[in-house]
Amino acid sequence: MTRNFSFFSAVAVSLSIGITAALSGCGPQIDKAATGPKPITPQQELALTNVISSQLAPLTLGGVDYLLLASEKRGLVLVDAKGVEKLALDGGTVERFALHMLEEDNWLIALYDEDSGQMQLRQLDLEEGSPRIRYLGAMATTSPQVAMCFSRQADRTHLFAIDENGLGHEYVVHPREQAWQFTGVRPLYFGEQVSSCVVDDHSGKLLVAQPPLGIWSLNADAEMEEAREVFAASGELAESHFGGLWLDGASGNLWLTAGDKVFAYSINNPRQGPQFVTALAELEPVSAAVQKGVLLALEEESDKVLQFAVELPGPAAEMLTFRGPVEIPRVRASGQTAPVQSGGDAADDPAIWVNPANPSASLILGTDKKSGLSVYNLNGELVEHFPVGRVNNVDLRPMQHGKYVAIAAASNRTDPGVSLFGIAADGKVEDLGLRNLDMGDPYGLCVYRRGADLMTWVSDKDGAVQLLQIVPGEGNADWRLQKVAELAVDSQVEGCVVDDEMQTLFFGEEDGGIWRLDIAAFLAGGAKPQLIAPVDGERLAADVEGMGLYHAGDKSYLVVSSQGNNSYALFSRDGSQFVGRFKVDINLDKSLDGSSETDGLEVSSASFGEQYPQGLLVVQDGRNRMPSQTQNFKLVSWADIAETLQLK
Repeated sequence: MTRNFSFFSAVAVSLSIGITAALSGCGPQIDKAATGPKPITPQQELALTNVISSQLAPLTLGGVDYLLLASEKRGLVLVDAKGVEKLALDGGTVERFALHMLEEDNWLIALYDEDSGQMQLRQLDLEEGSPRIRYLGAMATTSPQVAMCFSRQADRTHLFAIDENGLGHEYVVHPREQAWQFTGVRPLYFGEQVSSCVVDDHSGKLLVAQPPLGIWSLNADAEMEEAREVFAASGELAESHFGGLWLDGASGNLWLTAGDKVFAYSINNPRQGPQFVTALAELEPVSAAVQKGVLLALEEESDKVLQFAVELPGPAAEMLTFRGPVEIPRVRASGQTAPVQSGGDAADDPAIWVNPANPSASLILGTDKKSGLSVYNLNGELVEHFPVGRVNNVDLRPMQHGKYVAIAAASNRTDPGVSLFGIAADGKVEDLGLRNLDMGDPYGLCVYRRGADLMTWVSDKDGAVQLLQIVPGEGNADWRLQKVAELAVDSQVEGCVVDDEMQTLFFGEEDGGIWRLDIAAFLAGGAKPQLIAPVDGERLAADVEGMGLYHAGDKSYLVVSSQGNNSYALFSRDGSQFVGRFKVDINLDKSLDGSSETDGLEVSSASFGEQYPQGLLVVQDGRNRMPSQTQNFKLVSWADIAETLQLK
């Protein structure tokens, strides 16, 4: 492993040149040859006693200003604004810590203790007006941690920790009966020489300093695409060693150290270049921060904090008007299926078979679009897998035919056609074989009943949508597909669902929105699809993917996967009115992650017992976390959705 990361670092040097060149036209650059302003000298020194610190952070307790310092001799040390020591751990070797305010006068601290090889959680608060530090929990690590930072997500506290090899991990840290727990969310990969990190909760960005490349910016939310990009290139910093990130949330300025200089960047507009640059006389700081208008700096392994009187940058103009993304309501996942067999983008679309005799014995059918169709029970356990090829979408309807009580159909892209499956009353699923289609690439599919007939719409990935009748046969080999009509569409269609009672087709144009078609009128020759819900980037964010209908009388809804913002949109049954939206979130009690980048979904209003009394929503999860595994399907109780969105 060490050899691999060393190779990454060697490549990183050459990459740094390219990144710097690419950003040479972005924002003001620092001229290495320029003499610049005269280096400033400290106004005051706060002498420390046997601390030996390389990191500081300001905080407030009970209206009093303090400084928290890492100590290689005494763990953590807290001093007041005059440098008077108030408390210390008096034990441990700590070089790095992270600080996060849980609430007023209540701070959470994560630290790495070299002596024990542990990441530890501590709480800093007040007891009878005096500061105190309490132990919360710990976790052993295999490598020393060189960077730690907290993030606040949906009322949870997340911790990012990166080790000396550049391997990072995201954890949810949360209380349990005996001690706080570290629940792993995902790994993150950087390479060697990471020096520090910080998270801006307003924008949801994780910033990581990695000399000699620069400062990376990536999404802190594990359910979003990583979207890694350069926040500041090393050429702007004019130094090969930099770090010491500290975020001033009030002003929106990111402070960092590089060589003998201190920089400040606007967190929302780094392309403008640094808002503040100053050199410190005869000093190379490794940690800097601002407290009450005073610049604080700390040398490596120092026993003194230096205070500088300088004109500091005010809040950036855009910070005064900046608004973070609108928070979408969240519903916790209730269960999940086993991961699919194939890696990469593999799981795609689910269907739900309701066992009328025993709803708790119902089944979930899910496509693995690289290998076949999987069958799961409601506990998410894999019951059977049919390796029938690259099946993309699956749907089913009740149909009494011989021993079968339901028929499922799945679009198959390996040998263009539709794979059919029969479901017996006891829940046994059988492969009825493939029926070929005159179609280049079968993609989306949805099944419905038209009287006694079983029908299916199948879309060609690069062409029209065909309406087919599934004609039963005497034996498995006698089933056939009979083309009834063809619907021309302007662009790619995948997700679709039919309201059998209303004989209405809903289909999603991935970049356009939701379309509705009166099937009977279309077959009579006079109807065309209507765009009823266009993509607007908020209610619906491209791509529009999975669709399902929740049938419950006047409480019926059209449910749609809004892939672009990892949410699910609810519309009235006819699709004309937007009802609300939500995300599927982490369930720490069951060690379940949320869902994101959902392709297909299915929903049922049947009562499946105590866990799903008002029905069940099943969604494909494009990023399966906690731990990171191949994709799967998440199960959500409709009762939780109804409560969150206050459906009445």
